[in-house]
Amino acid sequence: MSMDSMVKAMKTKVGNPLRKLVLIKLADNANDQGECWPSYQHIADQCEIGRSTVKVHIRELEKAGFLRREYRRKGELNQSNLFHLSLDGGAASALGGGAGDNPPGAGDNPGGGAGAAPRTSHSSEPVIEPKPLCKPDELEGFDQFWKLYPKKRSLKEAKKAWAKLKPSSNLRQTLITALGKQCLQADWTKNGGQYVPLASTWLNGEKWNDEVGPTGTPSSFRDLPQHTADMYKGAADEPRF
Repeated sequence: MSMDSMVKAMKTKVGNPLRKLVLIKLADNANDQGECWPSYQHIADQCEIGRSTVKVHIRELEKAGFLRREYRRKGELNQSNLFHLSLDGGAASALGGGAGDNPPGAGDNPGGGAGAAPRTSHSSEPVIEPKPLCKPDELEGFDQFWKLYPKKRSLKEAKKAWAKLKPSSNLRQTLITALGKQCLQADWTKNGGQYVPLASTWLNGEKWNDEVGPTGTPSSFRDLPQHTADMYKGAADEPRF
């Protein structure tokens, strides 16, 4: 990381907050010569924006003269672009076209560079990948799951199990769909939900993959906690993550 590039990037006005964030990320990866080569996907992950959005803002930064791209290949393989930052003269003049997103006929560049493979430095200055700018939310989607789960016990352990599982958006929807079906089976509805497992047990044991047993009678909704029964009566309209 070049502190000089970081300071200049922070002071540079680019006219767009996301574009500024992309520029700061590039400066964060740059060596003292203002060079860096993170992949588009790495920048997208660190800035929490889409890969195509990263490409758009990098093109605009290049047009404004804040950077120049140099396309790189190693044999038949595409490598991430080499970015040359130019933060001294502002946007007074563009530095030229630089490399396109990919050469003609090539697919999307999966990127080497930061976070993907060992990097070959273009200078004697080592480039160390910094820590992520933003820590992912380990409990994303947990609140919705907890609202739907019928047994409200051992919240702390349930959060630990959720953080360990780190369910994707698709898996979270799978969990909710399976939970909606299992909450209606006889084993879960009888005796006021006495046999419903703890949420942590359900998550750690991947119980969403269990086969659903016999369904209770419509009156079994009365055996569930009221707020849970209300939610599962309208299971088809349940909000998605």
